[in-house]
Amino acid sequence: MTLRPGSITARLKLGLGAIALLVFSVSGVILHRSLASDLAVADFEGLRSKSRVVLHFIEEARRSGDLAAITHHLDDLRVGHGGLQVWLQSASGDAIYGGAMPAPASQPQTLSTVQVASSGGVRLEILDARLAELSPWPRGLVRVGIDTQPRQQLLAAHRNTLLSVGALGVVLTVGLSGVSVRRGLSAVKRLSVEASAITPESLGKRLSETPEDDELKGLVQAFNAVLDRLETAYGQMEAFNANVAHELRTPLATLITGAQVMLSSRRSAEQLKEAFASTLEDLEQMNALVSDMLFLARADSGDRVQGGVLVDIGIEADRTIRYCDALLQEAGVGARHTGSAVALCDRALIRRALVNLLLNAIRYTPRGNDVLVEVQQSSDQVRLTVLNPGTEIPPEVRL
Repeated sequence: MTLRPGSITARLKLGLGAIALLVFSVSGVILHRSLASDLAVADFEGLRSKSRVVLHFIEEARRSGDLAAITHHLDDLRVGHGGLQVWLQSASGDAIYGGAMPAPASQPQTLSTVQVASSGGVRLEILDARLAELSPWPRGLVRVGIDTQPRQQLLAAHRNTLLSVGALGVVLTVGLSGVSVRRGLSAVKRLSVEASAITPESLGKRLSETPEDDELKGLVQAFNAVLDRLETAYGQMEAFNANVAHELRTPLATLITGAQVMLSSRRSAEQLKEAFASTLEDLEQMNALVSDMLFLARADSGDRVQGGVLVDIGIEADRTIRYCDALLQEAGVGARHTGSAVALCDRALIRRALVNLLLNAIRYTPRGNDVLVEVQQSSDQVRLTVLNPGTEIPPEVRL
């Protein structure tokens, strides 16, 4: 699988690899230093123990008077300890055992301080001990040394092992994290497939939520909320288009019918003038209709009518009947209104509502019957009713 630098998988794998490298590096350094410290302590304890043994041999030789036995005891002490060196020197500097004593790299502060020295090209750690006044060599010096090369070789092998284990751990972490990340991001891939399947024809679809995707739940809910708003807006747009088509059909049908009536026979100049005036009125109403439809579209988004005027609903009912006269004649249906009332409202919207009600009544009224527009006023409201004979509306579709 090829990783793109900008992909989440690549960033997670690189991040986990960096974390693994840091953890293994710090752990390796701590372990290596701990081992080096433990080995140094062990060597120091070994030097101090061997120094005490040497002093014990010297004390036994003093008591027995057999000074030659010291050489034998010290040779036995070195058997099995190839890296152990022992020197015995008198207070005057004469070598008693072990030959010339190597000089430390720096002057020791105390006799119990471990120092570093070099003997025959071998790097040694040394520990000095001063002989007592009652010893065969009063104020003499005992120096015990140990070769540090085995310890350095062990530390080098340990360091190489840590590097190998750390490198293997980083590689395994990156590899296994890649598998884990791909499995973890499978939910994102699934959501991408679901999102790509949502089209204008399937706006009702939503991204699915699963219990194991808690981290993505907020994103899924936010995306679904966006889809809800988009579906609402899309529905409003479709409704607006349908309303525009529905509302424009009536005035266009009125204009077409009026033009056909005028062209069906010869007309005088006065009749043509009246026809053009009527056409102009219809065009003005179409212009107002477009404005009303735009307002209704904005009303779906929360806009409301600002203010209003006193409108005689009875007069508006008469105007609406005259406006639909051509359609009434074509359908063979009559229309009249009864009652009168005055209301504070938007004139254009009331007229639009009357037109819609009257058009529906004309559509479902049998030929030869009449449509009745009733206007009733009570103390605080106006009731407007459009009645027509015809098939009743089924109960299941009534509001």
